[in-house]
Amino acid sequence: MEYNAFVSVKKEAPSYFESIREYVSMPKKLVFGPDSVKQVSKETKRFGNRTLVVTDEGVKKAGLVSKVLEVLLADGVEFYVFDGVKMEPDIENARVVAKVSREGGYDVVIGVGGGSCLDMAKVAAVMATNEGDVEEYFGDELLKQPGLPLILIPTTSGSGSEATKGSVISVGNLKKVIFSRWMIAEVAIVDPMMTLTMPPRLTAITGIDALTHAVESILSKRSNLISSMFARESIRLISEGLEVAYKNGRDVNARYRMAIAATLAGVSFANSSVILGHGISYALSTLFHIPHGLGCGVALPYVMEYNMQECAEELKDVAASFGLNVGGLEATEAAKMAVRAVVDLMRKIGFPISLREMGIPKDAVLELTNILMSNYQRLLLNNPREVSYDDVRTIFARMWEGELESLREANSPNRSTA
Repeated sequence: MEYNAFVSVKKEAPSYFESIREYVSMPKKLVFGPDSVKQVSKETKRFGNRTLVVTDEGVKKAGLVSKVLEVLLADGVEFYVFDGVKMEPDIENARVVAKVSREGGYDVVIGVGGGSCLDMAKVAAVMATNEGDVEEYFGDELLKQPGLPLILIPTTSGSGSEATKGSVISVGNLKKVIFSRWMIAEVAIVDPMMTLTMPPRLTAITGIDALTHAVESILSKRSNLISSMFARESIRLISEGLEVAYKNGRDVNARYRMAIAATLAGVSFANSSVILGHGISYALSTLFHIPHGLGCGVALPYVMEYNMQECAEELKDVAASFGLNVGGLEATEAAKMAVRAVVDLMRKIGFPISLREMGIPKDAVLELTNILMSNYQRLLLNNPREVSYDDVRTIFARMWEGELESLREANSPNRSTA
């Protein structure tokens, strides 16, 4: 479903509003709230009766797939479960998913799980109707025809994949993406009860992943009025819900906030883009196989600080979304408060704020810089501040040390407390 929305630009250019339009894409139907998973058979039968369920062994062992299958079974929906999705799907995994989907004669695909499962469900849906190898479709809008109807049910609150049109696949050590409007879900079912079994560490990693999506989408050159609106609300919900969910995973209200926050952040970055922090995360994954959300999160405050000179006003909005009183403050001072708010939240949930804490060797800085600049330039194109090789090397060095100017100023004995 696409909605027209005027673009919000970061510079004065009145004629821009008269000539440029943005289109906001999102799942055609969003079903959300406690026990909303019980609507899965009703939604499935709108498209047919023969269903492929795509998931992984961990989600299946946690009893979450059975919650979906019980509903399908009760309503007579036929299904086959593919539980072979890898934690970080590679091209071979994607080819297996494509083969299963093509040979089954399915009417609809249901993805159940975290971002990897939902991304592979997207692959299953589109490769059932498009010929050739999965690798042919890396890039933007290269698929030739629509895929099978797609229903996505997240079991984590982080990736936002239920709301996006992309599927991330590893090819060797590199992360590549298929982008297509035909990967947008017909239905996203966001049920906080499906996230109650997440352990604290996964809650922290996925929650900060969602926060990164929201903040980066606000900073992106392509941010617009609607994407920023979704992002600000996502940040507000995360500021209220993440620490509580981390400390008490059975708190349904906190899980509800986080589930919706992740989806809103997904809608936001799907319509604006992510930036430098995701390039950093991909470099860390390439070299050290760091989980995506962990890499994004440890980069977030450094990316905020690096972009502060271009986006102080936007970061002031981030601070306000955290519930901080920024009225009357200069934008730069409020932006520093936003950085400190992010770091404070990370510390409360046991999240590292330096590469040194993660066990990354200091001498990896140069190689990480080379990987990012050689392979992930696409993630720098929408960064609000131009990024050079030396800039990236400096950012990685500061990340290793845990050096943030905003924190140093906050701890300065000469800092006014008035």
